[in-house]
Amino acid sequence: MKWKVLLSDIDLTSGEVKSVQRVLKSRWLSMGELTAQFEERFARFLGVKHALAVSNGTAALHLALSASCVGPGDEVLVPSLTFVATVNSILYCGARPVFVDINGTENLNLSVSDLEQKISQKTKAVVVMHYGGFPAPMTKIKETLHQAGSRFNRQIALIEDAAHAPGAEISGKKCGVWGDLGCFSFFSNKNLVTGEGGMVVTDSDQLAKKVNLMRSHGMTSLSWERHKGHAHSYDVVELGYNYRLTEIEAALGIQQLGKLKKSNLKRKQLTNLYRKSLSDLSEISVPFQKFEGQSSYHIFPIILSQKIDRLDFIQSLKRKGIQTSVHYPPVHQFSYYQNRFPAAGLVQTESVGQREVTLPLHPLMSPVDVKLVCQAVKEALGKSLKC
Repeated sequence: MKWKVLLSDIDLTSGEVKSVQRVLKSRWLSMGELTAQFEERFARFLGVKHALAVSNGTAALHLALSASCVGPGDEVLVPSLTFVATVNSILYCGARPVFVDINGTENLNLSVSDLEQKISQKTKAVVVMHYGGFPAPMTKIKETLHQAGSRFNRQIALIEDAAHAPGAEISGKKCGVWGDLGCFSFFSNKNLVTGEGGMVVTDSDQLAKKVNLMRSHGMTSLSWERHKGHAHSYDVVELGYNYRLTEIEAALGIQQLGKLKKSNLKRKQLTNLYRKSLSDLSEISVPFQKFEGQSSYHIFPIILSQKIDRLDFIQSLKRKGIQTSVHYPPVHQFSYYQNRFPAAGLVQTESVGQREVTLPLHPLMSPVDVKLVCQAVKEALGKSLKC
């Protein structure tokens, strides 16, 4: 199908093309010098000590949890309103996910009050996801974990899933650097795109050393170092994985990072236009009308009223060439998770999970595109009322 307005699109220009061509001509395609440059620039952008590039965002989460010594017998608190990779990575470590509810239709980030109630002696870590690029209340979350850690006499690791939030910040501090470790994704629908790829960031020398080892088989030296003559052999000192980034992806990442601020600003402008154009519609609500900090505006979610049939609404937009999605089907309602990890008390998550629709948002859109989508939304609402 040919879409009039895509849900997501990528700003790729001659800069990316030339950068990839230079990598191909160099004949060194696996992790090397460009990856190190990308890491340095990303760390500087965030204001964090260490940034370690990895093969994807899921690998970043797995490494962050593993570096935090999460394992069998541990519980990890996590929102259910997220992409399934956030929760799958907990299972990779042999731990048990404990699902936390969200605040409600006005704010789709995790509820601090529900988080407080679900922390237990078994809680080893909390994964906070910044939904849509809107920062979670990190100061309150850190205070909650500090108090709980003192009560249970154990440290609770704080890991940020910042896949939606490169460039977002709260209290003047970038998302991803509030926790012990932050995880980013550079998948092809993200604000910063490398196709696949991800990043783990931390201010801890010890955690950075562990992630660096585990992302490449636990080896003490890399192929690039041996190629340059800086090492001739290696030892294996950790159980590691093949989670390395390629030089092609790093080349793309450097170019995309240079565009990120401008791209996020364009997303903000489009979001504001959406909000203004949809403000008079009683059948929908727009989350995050009020929020702390600065968003990266990764996606534009709306919540349909109970009167609207979501499938009919989505199909109506599709017929007009408007691509949409759902962010997200709650993880605890997937078949695999329902039977193994039954969840209770996720009233807000389940309500939003039934009624959320994501409208197109990307930096290649124009104000005309937004107006086209909004007009299609208004027409679709009239046709999608439940009998």
